[in-house]
Amino acid sequence: MDNNGYSKSIVQTRDTCCFKCGYEGDVARHEVFYGEGRREKSKRLGLWVHLCPRCHQYGKHAVHSDRQADLALKQVAQAEAMSAYGWSTEKFIEEFGMNYL
Repeated sequence: MDNNGYSKSIVQTRDTCCFKCGYEGDVARHEVFYGEGRREKSKRLGLWVHLCPRCHQYGKHAVHSDRQADLALKQVAQAEAMSAYGWSTEKFIEEFGMNYL
């Protein structure tokens, strides 16, 4: 865990580029699950990715403005969490409140 409370991402292996488009440059960490304690859990469990500004907040298909882009990222992260932690769908729902798959 780093000084900001982030464990190594289990969703993204390359930590210098945008998870969605591959852009290498200005990227920010995005916690895949948020709200009601889920952001901290995302950080602790490695359920975050790097995103460039266009894919994060400002583009037409940015995860903060496009429901389908956000859902697709949640689906990838849920599958990774279930695999990495040996969770059933029920256990994932217990941890994050719903099933995205």
